[in-house]
Amino acid sequence: MASITSAGIGSGLNVTELVGQLVAAERAPAENRLTAMETSTKTQISAFGAIKAALAGVESALKKLDGAGGLPGRKATVGTDAGFTASAGSSAALGTYSIIVEKLATAHKLQSAAATSTTQVGDGTLTLKVGDGDAFDVTIEAGKGTLADIRDAINAQAAGKGVNATLVNGDAGQVLVLNSSKTGSAGALTISASGGDGGLSVLATSGGTMTEVTPAQDAVVQVDGITRTSSSNTLADLVDGVTLTLAKAKPGEAFTLDVGSDASTLKASMLGFISAYNTALGALRTQSAAGGEGKTAGPLSGDAAPRAITASLRNAIGNNYAELSAMGLKTAVDGSLSLDGTKFDAALAANPGAVKNLLGEDADFGKSMRDLLHNYVGAQGLLADRGKTLADRMKSVGQQRADLDARMERLEASYRRQFTALDAMMAQMQSTSSYLTQQLGALSNSNSNR
Repeated sequence: MASITSAGIGSGLNVTELVGQLVAAERAPAENRLTAMETSTKTQISAFGAIKAALAGVESALKKLDGAGGLPGRKATVGTDAGFTASAGSSAALGTYSIIVEKLATAHKLQSAAATSTTQVGDGTLTLKVGDGDAFDVTIEAGKGTLADIRDAINAQAAGKGVNATLVNGDAGQVLVLNSSKTGSAGALTISASGGDGGLSVLATSGGTMTEVTPAQDAVVQVDGITRTSSSNTLADLVDGVTLTLAKAKPGEAFTLDVGSDASTLKASMLGFISAYNTALGALRTQSAAGGEGKTAGPLSGDAAPRAITASLRNAIGNNYAELSAMGLKTAVDGSLSLDGTKFDAALAANPGAVKNLLGEDADFGKSMRDLLHNYVGAQGLLADRGKTLADRMKSVGQQRADLDARMERLEASYRRQFTALDAMMAQMQSTSSYLTQQLGALSNSNSNR
């Protein structure tokens, strides 16, 4: 009798389906538990990430009040058509200055005599020097001495050395123009020629035919009668904390520069801090919402960490509320902050250092607030620890799922062996039953024929 080797064929049992159903039933409770744990952990990771980002925003807003950021800025006001503009940094002293722009700094510009495009001016070596810098040579090869050739040689061999050449095509022919990239006397061009056929001597600044289009002139400016000469039209050290940009010379004409207080940037920083603080409170409230009565619970509902952080922030504000209120800050029932702009302006007018004295990095409240935030969002802070714990939990879920897969594979193999054996036994029994039925039938037929 041939043996049956394919499960289910001999007995009619659907072994694959039966095994699959039994394994799925065995797997379901553990799989559901792991899926629920994974979903919950991912949600908590996202929730703590939102809280950490919000608290980092408060930290960044406070950082803008570090140093001079906690003081009113400065605003430079210049008279109409003064010939200069000005900007003032926070270190600039308040005051009024009388400014006269006598001269602007100009870049040295030279031009050659006109020549046709085919004229060979000469060959040899041009030696150029910009101001007190090092001299450098430009080689002009024989047969490549047109003004266009000389222009190309200068631009190629003198690149980045403070001089550039161009051509202007006029009625009389081509003119070579040399420009210094530096303004003032520090950018004065000096040219000499040597070697070759001697023709390049016409381009020398001494004894040649080069003419000066624009002199290498320094800027001259007076501040309250004090004269200052500069090779640049931008002076960042003329008046402490003030940058002056000269635009037009107006010899003998005095214009007023007024440096005044400007609280707008400081107010913007304060509003930024208030907005970041309110955003952080909102994030903490949303992620830890208790739910109930038709409201959705937050992913950190019941977690003590968000409540502790909220309490710490509100306590920090509450413990310094008198000083904050004096600057125009107000708190709502939910702990959020707002600013009375008029009161804030008045407080700064009375004491320009009020914000720095309270919220600066060295102020008692400012330092404690920064330390508090760092304890939450720093690399070793509470939120980092919680994040690590949740990350470890995700790894554990992954390992448990791998272990479950391995266990289910073993269980499936065990079930398959058992049902395969059952299938073989049932097939054998069916075969025996068929044989007995045939024998009994044959015996019955034999008896009836007698």
